[in-house]
Amino acid sequence: MQGIEPKLHMNLTSRIEYYRLLIEAAEDPESRSSDIVPEVSELRELYEDYLLNKKNLEQSIRNYREYHDNLRKRLTVRLRELRRKARQK
Repeated sequence: MQGIEPKLHMNLTSRIEYYRLLIEAAEDPESRSSDIVPEVSELRELYEDYLLNKKNLEQSIRNYREYHDNLRKRLTVRLRELRRKARQK
């Protein structure tokens, strides 16, 4: 599974912040009406949501693997017992 690399996210957010600072410094009112700046907060919220989901997914994967391994071990023991009983008959 591919994820969002923090380096790419931070690179984009720093460029957006630089862009915002340039717009604030500009005297041109037309450049201030950019739709990119308001999207920064949405991008940050999406990234935070992604990190939370990623953490939850990683925990779910660990839980699944642990449960799977325990069940496999128990099943293996039971299968050995049944084979042993079948050979003894």
